[in-house]
Amino acid sequence: MIHRPPSTPDWRQLQIAQVNNSLAKLSQVNSQLSWLTSSVSNLDSMVVSLPSKFKGLRGNGFVHRASAETKLNDLVTGWNQVRADLTPQIESFRQKLDTQINPLRNQGQMILNRMNQPLVMQQAMRSEITQFDAAVNNVNLTTSNQLNQLTNSFGTLKEDFGQIEEVVADAENAVNSITSASFPLMEREHPIVCLKVKKHEPGEENEGRLFVTDQRLLYETEKEVVLEKKWFVVTKKKMDRVLDLEVPLGLITEAHKGRVGFMAWDGVYVEIKPGKKYNQAIFDTHGEDTEKLVGAIDYVLSGQADKDRVLTEAIEKPPEGIKAFFCVKCGAPLNVLTTRGIAEVNCMYCGTKNKIQ
Repeated sequence: MIHRPPSTPDWRQLQIAQVNNSLAKLSQVNSQLSWLTSSVSNLDSMVVSLPSKFKGLRGNGFVHRASAETKLNDLVTGWNQVRADLTPQIESFRQKLDTQINPLRNQGQMILNRMNQPLVMQQAMRSEITQFDAAVNNVNLTTSNQLNQLTNSFGTLKEDFGQIEEVVADAENAVNSITSASFPLMEREHPIVCLKVKKHEPGEENEGRLFVTDQRLLYETEKEVVLEKKWFVVTKKKMDRVLDLEVPLGLITEAHKGRVGFMAWDGVYVEIKPGKKYNQAIFDTHGEDTEKLVGAIDYVLSGQADKDRVLTEAIEKPPEGIKAFFCVKCGAPLNVLTTRGIAEVNCMYCGTKNKIQ
């Protein structure tokens, strides 16, 4: 058997590949610009949607994360200021880029067309392709530097908006999940977060939902309930949520991250004051849920939850305004400002003094 060496690409193939590589770099430049404009549009969307979602949460009785809502208001103001300068810069950059990229793209296509001609000179084409490649690299470098400058002008804002978006998503999940919980909330008790976790201790290991409110830590799981049997055979059953663990937040000293389970996954250890029949609750968590659980418990223990609730209740309290009363003599409506310190008002029709306090 004759072993032939593998064939090597001829000079045309190598130079065609080099041109195609340069054209691909030009396409990447356009992709970077598209990412920039997409990021701006995403921020524009969050400026509108996040305040609206916070308003919806307040309407559903969610009283926490007032500091995040205040930060959101500052971010909206900051983004509006940045955007006023950023938009014309992006448009100017786009126009300048078009004048650079389009001629280079046409030049590259023309080179590829000539490469297919039979009498093309190798040395001449190699020199032209080298110059073309250098021009593309120069545009690519200049574009990357300019894009980095534009991105840096709002990069921190984008990251902060993303954090607020996650806070809102967690709050919406907590509010929605509490409606299907197996336990009622106590008076003036409000949910903060709800996470899917696996409880290791105390008791048996099982999977379920863990709620952190401003009053308690509550863990519920699903258990099978037999509804009907025939000759010792279960013919009808259902799954019910049941409360498996309840710990008042006042009995918790701290929550910290640690390794949990046989495979040593991330988890959370909740330390409980002496006096309970158990002094620790251990939960197997996933991904960012570890930080969220520790953060939610710290949010309450630090007193920040109480501060936010007071601030929210002060903001959400209906403002004092005009309230309708009726004259005790003529029955005419009285437009009374419900302002502290005003005890009586004169009827504008008959002049009678009406006590309003």
